[in-house]
Amino acid sequence: MSLLSDVELKVLRGTANGETYAETASRIFITEKSVSNVATRVMRKLDARSMPHAVHLAYQAGLFRRERHGDHAGFAAHRYRDEEPCEACWAGERTYRAEQRQKRRQEAVSGSQGAQEPVRGGRDVRGAARVAQARTAARGESAA
Repeated sequence: MSLLSDVELKVLRGTANGETYAETASRIFITEKSVSNVATRVMRKLDARSMPHAVHLAYQAGLFRRERHGDHAGFAAHRYRDEEPCEACWAGERTYRAEQRQKRRQEAVSGSQGAQEPVRGGRDVRGAARVAQARTAARGESAA
């Protein structure tokens, strides 16, 4: 059971999302003054100095989870929790997969037209034999 009521959590979530009291009031269908009163109650319950401080304390206490939505990471987080991904995360996953397919196609096309670019972080060993031959020739040694 949570320390905060549903309305208090909604007001706190509104602050966490950057809403003004007026925006929060219209979203949860109460007056702006009521939102202010609820915010004061939230700060008192969490022993916070301000609403942003209350949001910070709520995250620390585990009342909120930092979640990503609408991208590949959000989709993966849903799957990790054995949940059906939300529509925004499905859309993000479709975009991610399309970008990956496009990237693979471009790599395949560039690979068939010539040498592929080295993998990021890997060593480029293209032409290493020619470089070794050039070095030995410069030193006057025979390449056996």
